[in-house]
Amino acid sequence: MHSWFDPPADGFTNARWFAADLHLPGRWVGFLQLDDAALQRNVFLDSRIDAPWQRCVQVPFDALAQQSWPQTRVGWLFHTSFCCSTLLARMLFCAPHCTALREPMLLRRLADARFADWPLAGVMELPLRLLARPWHEGATVLVKPTHAALNIAPDLLELRTGERALVLTSTLEDFVVSNIKKTPETHARVGELVARALKALGVALPPSPPPDLLCQVAVQWAAQAMLVGRLLERFGAARVRVLQERVLLADPVAVSAAANAWLQLGIPDAVLAEQALRAGALHAKAETRPYGLAQRDHEASIIRQHYGADILRALRWADRHLQPWLAEVGRLHQRSEFALA
Repeated sequence: MHSWFDPPADGFTNARWFAADLHLPGRWVGFLQLDDAALQRNVFLDSRIDAPWQRCVQVPFDALAQQSWPQTRVGWLFHTSFCCSTLLARMLFCAPHCTALREPMLLRRLADARFADWPLAGVMELPLRLLARPWHEGATVLVKPTHAALNIAPDLLELRTGERALVLTSTLEDFVVSNIKKTPETHARVGELVARALKALGVALPPSPPPDLLCQVAVQWAAQAMLVGRLLERFGAARVRVLQERVLLADPVAVSAAANAWLQLGIPDAVLAEQALRAGALHAKAETRPYGLAQRDHEASIIRQHYGADILRALRWADRHLQPWLAEVGRLHQRSEFALA
């Protein structure tokens, strides 16, 4: 059994000497030794990881900046949260062909720094090179940043020229329904998420402030959708496409195959089909629990029965107070809708 803190023999050239944390004021990157099983087991690679990330080995930027490591193609999976992005990332995690890095801490640190107005010029290249190391010879990497990192998504694509992004999102109604199912801790963070998205957009709250949690949630969805729209305007459909959650859930095998082709991940068709079927039958965040579209729809129907009036009130409030955001979002997304063919 390896130690978390002992680098492999080939050091930084090995992606398993994983960049688990980033400290910009101290200018260091923290490393832990992880393996494929750890990546599979952990839903997210941030502070929730089942590993001693707070004790990681700290390596100064200056000791890393001049080093060169093997690099592979990265496929980017951005998302607006609560839209099954973890499920799609699990489907596309097909080692040794493609390794999925779900919400790595490095990108969360960069997103937090952008929100705090910390200067990022010349800082982002090193973390991205570390994430782009291949985990197996000839393999690709899928990176799914946290939804809070939409504020740095343009920078990521600007620095990683030639790579493509898929943005997974949902309808406003589905987003509201999903939020109702979340914990009080998640609900308590909505205000901060709204503030992050609005700051990234450079706009203020609507003239009529949201009167309750679900209306706040509607603002969060609309602001994040606008960030996606700006990403589309900047890079165009040649590099960025939008995928609706409902399309993914209607045919996970076909969508995962199309995503594999679009992101140029190089996963063999038969391998991907088997993994998509397996992952599609399990809960994305609790893989021991059987789960599928029927169960998801059943849960959503219960939510709508109990909270139908609250949902309708939030949707009507959004229709009154978030125009022309909603109309612009619809136009932008329609131009870059992800096609299965």
